[in-house]
Amino acid sequence: MPKNNRGNLDYVKKYQPRNVDVQHLRVLLHGPVGAGKSSFINSVDSVLQGEITGRALTDGNLVEGSFTKKYENYRFTRQSDPNSHYCISINDIVGLEEGRGAHVDDIILALKGHVRDGYEFSPSSPLKEGDEGYNPSPTLQDRVHVLVSVVSADGTVMLSDVMVNKMRKIRRAASDMGIPELAIITKGDKACPAVKDNVENLYKSKNLKQKFDGLCVRLGFPSNCVFLVKNYDKETSLKDDVDAPILCALRQIISVGDNFLNDKTRAVIGQTISQPWREMPANNRENLDFVKTYQPRNADVQHLRVLLHGPVGAGKSGFINSVDTVLQGEITGRALADGNLSEGTFTKKYKNYRFTRQSDPNSHYCVSFNDIVGLEESRGAHVDDIILALKGHVRDGYEFNPSSLKEGDEGYNPSPTLRDRVHVLVSVIPADGAVILSDVMVKKMRRIRRAASDMGIPQLAIITKGDKACPAVNENVENLYKSKYLKQKVDELCVTVGIPLNCIFLVKNYDVVPNIKDNVDAPILCALRQIISFGERFLNDQQNNM
Repeated sequence: MPKNNRGNLDYVKKYQPRNVDVQHLRVLLHGPVGAGKSSFINSVDSVLQGEITGRALTDGNLVEGSFTKKYENYRFTRQSDPNSHYCISINDIVGLEEGRGAHVDDIILALKGHVRDGYEFSPSSPLKEGDEGYNPSPTLQDRVHVLVSVVSADGTVMLSDVMVNKMRKIRRAASDMGIPELAIITKGDKACPAVKDNVENLYKSKNLKQKFDGLCVRLGFPSNCVFLVKNYDKETSLKDDVDAPILCALRQIISVGDNFLNDKTRAVIGQTISQPWREMPANNRENLDFVKTYQPRNADVQHLRVLLHGPVGAGKSGFINSVDTVLQGEITGRALADGNLSEGTFTKKYKNYRFTRQSDPNSHYCVSFNDIVGLEESRGAHVDDIILALKGHVRDGYEFNPSSLKEGDEGYNPSPTLRDRVHVLVSVIPADGAVILSDVMVKKMRRIRRAASDMGIPQLAIITKGDKACPAVNENVENLYKSKYLKQKVDELCVTVGIPLNCIFLVKNYDVVPNIKDNVDAPILCALRQIISFGERFLNDQQNNM
């Protein structure tokens, strides 16, 4: 610790963001109930004001759950001018708990700037688009610039596997957005008698070093991103040895946050390039005619069968509805969808969707889609079921069970023909971060892709919800292939799931759009044409190999 706090204190007080679009650095604290988040805010305020303060209310009664109920932004008044503030603010949020507390989805929305300051969290359901507290068009100022995990050292709050998984999911989401992350370990004085006697022992305590190393392993933090502090809780006046670790942590928070704001190589959400990296046709007629007039040349097949798979909430059913909408020329909603991810997958059956020809209600276009139960970490679709579906062993209409399908079951097709098999596999991934592709999910998707590859089945990927991930796309869908952020998502998907760039398509599903629009149709039709082209070549290969 520095012998004199003046340098760090001046650094914090004089800090101003170099990015002109931001007036103050926004820091989000998250962690278990009772970790000391609100107390850390009070401690920062005390150090900056030069006297003990207590603006962020706290409660030591952990039985009642989180004392913080709102998404509250704390600004710190300058001593020299009560009408102005220092250029750092800290957001407090409902604490994490095993069976209650903050919804992980709410924290991820907060990272993106979708949660309005002052929003009161609902214990029954996470915030969703259209709610009063939902910010549909967040600016860079609304977004979180630094995520800080706060964990107590004293053992009153245990970091169970469930809690660790929640915190890791939040960290992965922040990482996907490029948000820098640090950790603060509080209550060292309550965990170690030597620190209680003398705060200068914070970084000398063997017990706290053990806690420190454990946190690095369990939450995946580098050691230079973890800080020990002792909050002001029962003191009545400031002390230099208490200020010192708080100021060291605060200086590093500001440093990494300002780098985040000024990293010109980072694809900032909302930024666009002048020319799209993939051109959309000026007119949709050619692609629409291609889809509508398509007929398989393989006489054994009446329609191309496409299987959509991916995480729960990725937009699979929404894409089916969007394809139906484009082909019918009006908004449809045959494939039911649900935005409540906490309930798991809304799709329960292996259902095949055919699309009625406008010219003849008794006939269908020659492409069909199968929807399947969404993938989840510990529940959702069984990978073995999806592989059986690829082979044609799953009958249309089969309702999935907690246990995977096996030979002899009612929904098992023992003798699939080419028409029963899947001809194209499409991975559907959302761009908005509401669903995180964890290592477990990626392994599941890669296993399915390997099985499809062994069968020679062509594969593509569709990234949905670009309008929810990027404000520029929300304003104008024609920015889909101009968005720097979405291009970054495409590049990441290439690496994590192993799909080539020319096989990945960005779309905006028809979800809140009340009328057909050419610029929404265009990317859907481009993806659909490529799906049909790949599938047709696969069917021809099957015919030639017979």
